[in-house]
Amino acid sequence: MNKKNIFNRIENGTFVVGNKLKYMTVSLAVALGHLVFLILFYISGVTPLFIYNIFIVLMYAYSGLYWSRKGKYINVFVFLIVEIMVHSVFATILIGWNPGFMIYTITLIPICFYVSYTLDEIKKDLKVSLYTSFAISVIYMTMIVVTRHCEPMSRINDKVEEVFFYLNNIIALAFLLYFAVLYVLEMRNMQRNLRVENVELEEQANYDKLTHLLNRNSMSKYFNDIIEFSEIEDKNFCILMADIDDFKHVNDTYGHDCGDEVLKKIAAIITNDVRQGDLVFRWGGEEILVLIRADMKVATNVAHRICNHVATSITKYEDKDIRVTITIGVAAFMKGMTADELVKQADVKLYYGKTHGKDQVVA
Repeated sequence: MNKKNIFNRIENGTFVVGNKLKYMTVSLAVALGHLVFLILFYISGVTPLFIYNIFIVLMYAYSGLYWSRKGKYINVFVFLIVEIMVHSVFATILIGWNPGFMIYTITLIPICFYVSYTLDEIKKDLKVSLYTSFAISVIYMTMIVVTRHCEPMSRINDKVEEVFFYLNNIIALAFLLYFAVLYVLEMRNMQRNLRVENVELEEQANYDKLTHLLNRNSMSKYFNDIIEFSEIEDKNFCILMADIDDFKHVNDTYGHDCGDEVLKKIAAIITNDVRQGDLVFRWGGEEILVLIRADMKVATNVAHRICNHVATSITKYEDKDIRVTITIGVAAFMKGMTADELVKQADVKLYYGKTHGKDQVVA
């Protein structure tokens, strides 16, 4: 995957680091950090911390390679928090405050809140983050008091102490940066998922599931807007009320699945035959209503085009060729009319066409 593609995925919210990779990376990175400490503590002659770090390096390797691969991320998280706290306190008591080991405890607070929103076991359980952060704060302040009144148990070389100080700050910053990047990725992904869910909800609320046309419930908004616009701007618009001829016969003869295919075919034809800016609704059953932003002449031409296209089209269903026709009533909006009055006028013309031969346009 090239860098440009990665940045594009980050921007649109589709790039997400999985928990397995996330916790395996953290475990192995912390293990590497402890390996460096192990060497420095050996050089410094701080035997207790040298021995401790041998054990911890092995534990983090186990954490990364076993717990992370097995999906036991809560184990990795708990071990990470406890171990960093223990190591920070242990190192501070032994060699003092100046090497900067207590800085790791502060980095744990934002990490706790991040993890509480990503791990299923504690997801959105704010108490876990609050209690943990409170405990970390108490330990941090306690160590300030302890180190101000007690001398370190071991003395280390000033140059080694300075190395520890810079190293600990660099590692702590890298640790925070890593989780900050993860947070950004998570937030972008959550925002993208929210947008997708909103689109899906809007589709469910405004669109017919079978034909993907606008549904009857969404009509009031569109009608009210266009009626208001037409009266203010003195613009014409018309509606077509279309009904598939003898649709019941199709359902009775070939089954409702076939009827659904026919309905989807007709919906696609009408959608393709109307002009850009016109709206197509599934009115109910086999009735389809089209809102045309033009005068009666244009609307009638569109209706004839639809009628002819439907009559010459074939719906393939299993091994059968299904042919149907459509009847359309056309009504033009006049100032002062309500949406119901306009629909009723189109419906009256549709009924006339259905009772006088079908497969025609009545305007």
